[in-house]
Amino acid sequence: MSRFENPAQFDNTYPHVAPSRGTLKTLLMLAALLAYIAGFVALYPVVASSVAKSVSDGNDPALLQSVGF
Repeated sequence: MSRFENPAQFDNTYPHVAPSRGTLKTLLMLAALLAYIAGFVALYPVVASSVAKSVSDGNDPALLQSVGF
């Protein structure tokens, strides 16, 4: 460090780095949406094959009668 340089102050060097509350909320919502989509993509084939197996066994969910209505 020369005599013309100011000493470094690390307490406020990057004050703009901290994200705002709105940014954090938006990122959290996007993460939740991506997790929901990933879960749907992963589970849809399992449920579809389960329903297809039930239909082939003669237990079609669309043909079930509701009780009390």
